Amino acid sequence: MPNAARILVVDDNPSNVKALRQRLLADGHQVLEATSGQEALDVAAEQSPDLILLDIMMPGMDGYEVCRRLKGQDSGEFVPVVMVTALTEPEAVIRALDEGADEYVTKPFEPLELMARVRSMLRIRRMYQENTVLRQEIARHELRFDRLIGDSEAMEKIYSILPRLGDSEVTVLLSGESGTGKEAIARTIHTQGPRRDGRFVAVNCGALAEGILESELFGHRKGAFTGASEDRQGLFEAASEGTLFLDEIGETSPAMQTRLLRALQEGEITRVGETDPRQVNPRVIAATNRDLEAEVAAGNFREDLFYRLSVFPIRLPALRERREDIATLAAHFLQRHNEDREPVDRVQGFTPDALDALTRFEWPGNVRQLENEIERALVLTAPGGVIDADVLSERLVEGRSTLAAKIGGRTGKLRDLVAQVECEAIRTTLTRCEGNRSRTAQELGITRTTLLQKLRQFGLDSAS
Repeated sequence: MPNAARILVVDDNPSNVKALRQRLLADGHQVLEATSGQEALDVAAEQSPDLILLDIMMPGMDGYEVCRRLKGQDSGEFVPVVMVTALTEPEAVIRALDEGADEYVTKPFEPLELMARVRSMLRIRRMYQENTVLRQEIARHELRFDRLIGDSEAMEKIYSILPRLGDSEVTVLLSGESGTGKEAIARTIHTQGPRRDGRFVAVNCGALAEGILESELFGHRKGAFTGASEDRQGLFEAASEGTLFLDEIGETSPAMQTRLLRALQEGEITRVGETDPRQVNPRVIAATNRDLEAEVAAGNFREDLFYRLSVFPIRLPALRERREDIATLAAHFLQRHNEDREPVDRVQGFTPDALDALTRFEWPGNVRQLENEIERALVLTAPGGVIDADVLSERLVEGRSTLAAKIGGRTGKLRDLVAQVECEAIRTTLTRCEGNRSRTAQELGITRTTLLQKLRQFGLDSAS
């Protein structure tokens, strides 16, 4: 049974224990038994039950004392205690709840009602467990500073900026190429700020169709559209005590920009299918890989929304702008992806040729692409060996000898030269992937949305 639990029954009356045991076993649960308060504490310590059914009136240590001691133990887990007793006086109920009881059932009880209470308490326990796992995962994610690793001057500037946001709820606009670590920066700002105890809610505005994005951000009413089978809270509401991270904000349509502006200016949203506004108050951090000022000038992005978002702008450097950090990042990724291996099988490092190739490469996909490359090289390197240049992707090794040739004979502004090389890299990869854009984006270490944008930029959108 998927929801079976280990339940401790505590009652000094053997007939009561027997009746509860039969009912619980019929529901597929495992039953532990105790006929005294001290025995209950011993069994709970040894067997770690998922739920406890506890009688109050017992000789020696009564149920109140047992409950107080159980709840006083800092086990780090939520174990529901359901008082099952013949006492019906309000004072008894109040005292039980004050001692830490989570539910109160009076004897004689209806078996179906008791089982419903048990199921309800077990659901709450599972929610606590899931929440603990999520918090641990979030903590691991928030402490993953790989995209912030580096001692370069460019990163030192970022490090000097972040503490200033510690006590502020100012809106932040992060800009930079895909893979530079915008979400990692956003999470760091969240954990350092006054909303750290609230949720960090992220949404990629460029990955969802407009109708879906509208429902995700603002929520919807049951029946608002086909498939809306129940009322649903939007992310603006979900993040009202925390931080809402609007990734790829530059991909939003004019209509969506208007709705976002209203949410930010007025602090209210209207769910799809409703007419009454709801108050929301998340801290907003937005991110883009576009030049939003240029998008404003071109009429593609609302100027008032841009100024509303860019109260505190931060530009993240591309990896090629901080090459001195590449070796440090590579070592970090090597250590992370080595962890699952036996110590004797762990790859020991990089050859000078491999580090040279990694350092010279342009990394259009930035840190994300570098991590993918290290993970791939690990697979191709013999256990206990060293990563050499010959296990790196062909484009990295080619880049050592051809990049200078590609640029060396050309003249013009640096931006134009980089664009020419970028265009050539995309065209070559697209051809090698036989026109498969998803695979091309993966090879380049960029998102599919960014690839489509680059294809349009370079006039390659009809390439196959």
